[in-house]
Amino acid sequence: MVNVKEIEGKDFNIKRSAEEDRILSFKDHVCIGCGLCEATCPVEAICLDEVAPIERKYTETYFSGHEKIAQNYALFKNDNEGKAKLCIAEDKCVLCGMCSGVCPAGALDLTIGGVSIKENEAYPTLIASAEIDEDKCLFCKKCEAACPRASITIDRTLPNRADLVTGEIEVCEDDCIYCGACAELCPAEAIVVDKTTGEESIVIDKEKCVYCLVCKKACPVNAIKAVCRSCSYGEYDLDPAKAAITGNAIIDKETCIKCGWCEGVCPADAATVKQAFEGTLEIDEEKCGTCGACIDVCPCNVLSFPKSSGPGDRGTHLVKEEDYCIHCGACAKACPNGALTVTRTDIDYTPTSSKSWIAAFEALKN
Repeated sequence: MVNVKEIEGKDFNIKRSAEEDRILSFKDHVCIGCGLCEATCPVEAICLDEVAPIERKYTETYFSGHEKIAQNYALFKNDNEGKAKLCIAEDKCVLCGMCSGVCPAGALDLTIGGVSIKENEAYPTLIASAEIDEDKCLFCKKCEAACPRASITIDRTLPNRADLVTGEIEVCEDDCIYCGACAELCPAEAIVVDKTTGEESIVIDKEKCVYCLVCKKACPVNAIKAVCRSCSYGEYDLDPAKAAITGNAIIDKETCIKCGWCEGVCPADAATVKQAFEGTLEIDEEKCGTCGACIDVCPCNVLSFPKSSGPGDRGTHLVKEEDYCIHCGACAKACPNGALTVTRTDIDYTPTSSKSWIAAFEALKN
């Protein structure tokens, strides 16, 4: 039997046709470069290339203040354009599926007869999950902003302003001098004033108006008459159902790494995350060279340098948010100085009677 490797971009499939079709698929954009597949492969068919830094929106995250991160990514991208993180020797690979079973990111998947082994009870797989209860969700988008893999999308519909506040407003154009002060001060940008001589006009968009009365108080000639009924007379004429924020919370199961940031930031306890690995992450500050390589590769935004307090200020030590560490070991593998130690003390996986599979999972503990 001969294995055949098909490559498309950075992704590849290794196929073997016999009594049953076996296909091992690899998705480069999902791979986190942890090397667990390489360490587990019983025939040493897997080789992990230099771990690719993860591109981040540096100005929009907590993890900022170290210029080497951006430099590392730029250099790596220039030197490794078009290169995949992982290579598998198809002449060695026996398509056993162990790499697929231990991959915490789901970048590798073995299918037998078109069915993933993750759906086959005979093959063990890591137990990890991430869910958002839409009945509890406030659709605040905090999880969407915190997710390090951009795996969460909150699709929400906001109520109309008119369903949140009611009132009355009108302008006496006989008194209005078209100075434009009301338009400049309006926080809702609901007022448009045309000051063209001979064509003066003022228009108030009542769909935008929030009846804050700023325009009324600012008008130098008292030309604006306004009242907020919600403030003055209560909310008797508002329908609570129309004031509700509705939406959907969508998790991309392919890229979600089950780090738990969504659960950690959720103000409504709507997100629930189960990690497959338990363990510890230790940093030896004496060995750390503050190169930023570990920050580059961490798929969970666990490691960072302290926020910069100003130009020229750079963090001199690492800080960690260990609650969100999945203990994959990518940071330790990338560190050139051996300053990071990841220890896995427990692994949750589905039951199996196979001694070789049990040994493979247990070997990941250290």
